[in-house]
Formats: sequence, C-alpha cells, structure tokens
Amino acid sequence: MKIFHDKYDGYTELSFSERGGETVADACIARGQARISAKLHLNGEDTPCYFLITMGGGLTEGETYETKLNARAGTHAVVTTQAPAYVFKCINGETTRSNFDVKVGQDAALEYLPDDVIPYGRSRYVQTSDIHVAKGGSLMYTDGITAGWSPNGKDFQYYFAHMISRIYYAGRLVYNDNLILDPHAYDMAGLGLFDGSRNYSSFVVVDEKIDNAFVQELQEMGKGFEDAVIGVTRLEGPALVVRVLGDSLNGNKAILGRYIDFVRGKLYGLPHLDMRKDVSFKG
Repeated sequence: MKIFHDKYDGYTELSFSERGGETVADACIARGQARISAKLHLNGEDTPCYFLITMGGGLTEGETYETKLNARAGTHAVVTTQAPAYVFKCINGETTRSNFDVKVGQDAALEYLPDDVIPYGRSRYVQTSDIHVAKGGSLMYTDGITAGWSPNGKDFQYYFAHMISRIYYAGRLVYNDNLILDPHAYDMAGLGLFDGSRNYSSFVVVDEKIDNAFVQELQEMGKGFEDAVIGVTRLEGPALVVRVLGDSLNGNKAILGRYIDFVRGKLYGLPHLDMRKDVSFKG
C-alpha cells in the first residue's frame, strides 16, 4: 500500500521536542533518495545538529523532494546539509523541484543553515521554502545560488532557477524573496542581477532581540570585507537579512560564517559553529 511519502523522490521529516530540559528528535523520517545523519554535538555544546543528505550526489531531472522541519516550543537545534544541492541537467523539459516546510515554535530556536544551490548546465529548478516562526521563536536561515557548472566551463548555462522563500513571524509575512534567474532572457552577470559576481548568498535572522542597533552592528561588519558586495537590511518585524554577492562560493561561506558566529553569540551565547564541512570545492 502506498503511503504519503511515496509521491516524492526524496522525503524528509525531522521534528524536535523538549524533554527534561533537552532537545530531542521525536520524528526522524527519511524516504527515497533522502537520508538524515545521526545526531551530532558540534564543538561539544549541547545543541543537537543533524545533516540532511541527498543520495546520488544531486537532484536529477523531474525529481521532487519534500522536507519538513519542526522545532517545537522550548527546543534549540542546528539543521544543515551535507553538501550543496547539485541540480543535474534537464534535457527532456522536466523541472526538478524542492519544497521546504519549516516551523519554529514559541521560545524555540532553529539554526537552519543549508548549503547553496549549484545548477548544472541545461537544468531547470524550482525551490519553495515556507517558514513559520511563532511569537517568541528564533530563526537563523541561509540560502544561496551560484553561477552553476557546465562542461564547457561557462557560467549561467542552466535554463532557469526559481527560488521562493517566505518567512512568517506570528502569522505575519516578514520576508518574501522571489528570485527568478533566467540566463536565456537576461545577462546574469550584468548590472542589477549578479553585477559581475558568480555567487549570491543570503542569511535571514528572525528574533525579538533584533532592533536598529543590532542591524547597524552587522552593517559595520560588512565594511571589513573587500572581496564581496554586502547589504544588511532590517525587515518588517523583528527580522533582518544579509545579502552577499561574491566571486567565490567558499568566500561567501566564510563571510556568512562570520555573521552566523556573531549572531549566535549575541542571541544564544554560543561559540563559533564549526560544521566540519569540506570546503575544497570551488564555486
């Protein structure tokens, strides 16, 4: 008998609850081409960390992936990916899709820090992320996309990439990012798009502690990076976004890492987050 998960090529469900003052995973489901790592405690801190894994090294044409994350009241967890989302070529006109449904409960904190999307030449990709944060909840969220990869070494050889991110706080929309990249219609490296850069990354924070002074501190940090264009903007509600345009994927990751460390120290009193990832690849 078919069950709900079977309509997806990869299905992940990971939820957390508070038990005796500790955060535990009360649902850890992976079906199809999706896997979830064992629990890790990075840097020896108590915050549990889980890696989301896609089997086969990437997403193939026409596949659909569904990911559900739920940090219930009073929990704190780190969720990341094992590697970037490589989207392989789509030569038959079918689109590859990823859907993310994320919930953060009252007095919960979720550090949801996935790697960037790397679309291969001739790929078609749509990603939708809907994130709901309850009043008093806290979220750190990263997103990004590169110029891609193709056998001829040229940039922006994919057909299109459409990435939608909607974040709600206490039921109110605070962030609505609708990124449509169509290299066949526009000069992606041109002014107003990637502005000559190869990699775009973003970092969104939602927390009641965010105010103008918090945002100004992050804006001052941006002045210390010379190899990237950085913008820090306060959003409607207790939220902000950091956007980075740079020539190096690893360079962007290093910049976001600095921001992540600053924010998690200021909000949670936690140290540098070392997710032990291989940074030898180049974007």
